[in-house]
Amino acid sequence: MKIAVCVKHAVDEAELKTDPSGRPVLAGAVSRMSAFDKNAVEEGLRLRAAHQGEVVVFTVGPADSKKTMKEALAMGADRGVLVVADTAAIDTMRTAGLLAAAIRRAGPFDLVLCSEGSSDTYSGQVPPMLGELLGAAFVGYARKFEVSGQLVRVERSLEDSVERVEAPLPLVASVVSEINEPRYPTLIQIMQAGKKPLEELSGDQLLPHGEYREASVVSMSVQQSARKRVLIEGSPDEAAAKLLDALTKEGVLAK
Repeated sequence: MKIAVCVKHAVDEAELKTDPSGRPVLAGAVSRMSAFDKNAVEEGLRLRAAHQGEVVVFTVGPADSKKTMKEALAMGADRGVLVVADTAAIDTMRTAGLLAAAIRRAGPFDLVLCSEGSSDTYSGQVPPMLGELLGAAFVGYARKFEVSGQLVRVERSLEDSVERVEAPLPLVASVVSEINEPRYPTLIQIMQAGKKPLEELSGDQLLPHGEYREASVVSMSVQQSARKRVLIEGSPDEAAAKLLDALTKEGVLAK
């Protein structure tokens, strides 16, 4: 079974800073593999263990995305393909186009795995676009796979229910974080990752500009929130009554 896993070298949102106007400061920001992508890599490795084959990791990003690729290789992926592109200057459609072109070039693949969304922008747009561009069925929010021949049974985790569907291979799927617990590579695996094949491609050469309509980011800002700092005094019964009254006036609770 040949499995492709798409990952993203994302800004670590936990360490992201903002300027006084609320705009994120991306210069010098720490980047790493998107947290949710580790679940996609882990699931690819588990399916490979069950069905044999190969796991190839793909990413679109700047040259320093090699750090993310090496992390995926240390987890156990067989090889990686890095498509060098300025992710700040391209939209999700071109990202999906570059991934599709790289996957077709290295394929064919039976299964293409993505996370439900990247931990920075979390648009969730690339996986279904990828399915369309590759001409494959797409299943989102997968929490369990059962592969039988050329058929895959998938459990989908929806907001208030679990849906079970069947789809033929090849298949593009996005996985939810509860599908597994990603492994931590050992020191030896981290050292061996540097010896695994890592191909580097130019995004502009792989997919010339103009094939897809592109968008640009006009602005980006952090949502501002201010606390009212209301102090409620009195006995427990009095404080509870005042709290309920305040929440009702704010529209949090119905009258």
